Amino acid sequence: MGRLGILAGGGNLPQIGMREAIAAGEDPIFLSIAESDFKPGDYPDRVVPIRIAKIGGLLKACKTNKIDRLLLLGKVKKEIIFKSLNFDLKAIALLARMVNRHDYSIFKTVAEDFEKEGINIISQKTYLKSLLLPEGRYTKKSLDKKQLGDVEFGMEYAEKIAHLDIGQAVVVVDKSVLAVEAVEGTDQAIRRGGQFAKKRKAVVCKSSKPSQDDRFDLPTVGADTLKTMSESNCDILALREGETIVVNPAEFISLAEKLKIHILSIGRGNVSKINSSQKKLRKD
Repeated sequence: MGRLGILAGGGNLPQIGMREAIAAGEDPIFLSIAESDFKPGDYPDRVVPIRIAKIGGLLKACKTNKIDRLLLLGKVKKEIIFKSLNFDLKAIALLARMVNRHDYSIFKTVAEDFEKEGINIISQKTYLKSLLLPEGRYTKKSLDKKQLGDVEFGMEYAEKIAHLDIGQAVVVVDKSVLAVEAVEGTDQAIRRGGQFAKKRKAVVCKSSKPSQDDRFDLPTVGADTLKTMSESNCDILALREGETIVVNPAEFISLAEKLKIHILSIGRGNVSKINSSQKKLRKD
């Protein structure tokens, strides 16, 4: 078996994935995306910089470092595709083959090309299983019938926009969608929805696609999500169970309690049953 490469953007996920991979006996390296806010953390000696528009350069870096598996982790702003990047010939050839420039089309085309070179992109869950919340309610107070109605309504629409590859989140009040996430990202959608909610408390619902490819772009939330919600008059966050990455779950739930934000992890079933009992995270 060859080496694991972590194609790394901004945020904490690349460092968490690196730590978990090393603990599992891997010898991984970061392929750090220069256009992102990547930080090596405790692993400055495991970094190979690459540029997102240089697909040929990425492929060369993989072969030089004997990488046969890639794990995609961390934030890369979606609007980067609209900037005037200096694409190499390999990237230009792949862009020409894409059906469109939605996230999944880009990822899938690159993945298929890399597989031909013996490099497989693996599930983002591989070394992040501890960041997936099982189904349940994770904050103390139960929700009333109206709140549950908004959650059920919002999750349905979040899943629909995810299926269309538009975004993954919606902001809802009184079974009305106030904001839909698109290229600007979740936090900006929350802020926009909060402006329309005014004095009413809004619900944020975030969902994967009905048949999510877990190699790419799994929904992710963290402390910044909660802080933005608190600033924007949103007090419920509903997530898709088993398919939403929660950065530092114990700290995340603790902060949600402090900010009086309800957290629900919801499967594709009856929303009301989630409300019946509070789940607690194990503290290992």
